[in-house]
Amino acid sequence: MKLKYLDELNKERIDIAKRYLNEVDNPKIILPKILDKAMPIWHLFVVRVKDRAGFINDLNECNIGSVIHYPIPPHLSQAYEYLGYKEGDYPITESYANEVVSLPIYNGMTREEVDYAIKCLNKY
Repeated sequence: MKLKYLDELNKERIDIAKRYLNEVDNPKIILPKILDKAMPIWHLFVVRVKDRAGFINDLNECNIGSVIHYPIPPHLSQAYEYLGYKEGDYPITESYANEVVSLPIYNGMTREEVDYAIKCLNKY
């Protein structure tokens, strides 16, 4: 049962996220902003980039996995179709949906893997 290790598992992802936040230094990558009193546990680590296809291609060349978890803005999803929203109703949300990419962050990710990911992110 993993529940008894929950704090330890959360800390592991928090430490990886802190490294991304402190060591990724690339103006083409928009890192998440965290409110002062917030304490995220980082189930996902989502960044934004203007050229998502190019970014993902570069990550693939470095053998770094990435995922687009939410490619469709909520208001344009089938679940909310009955509300009658159309493309252009929420332009900022639509822009973000075209820019978001989830980076690797998982329990068991080694220091060397994080180092390598950061190196590739900074080279992009």
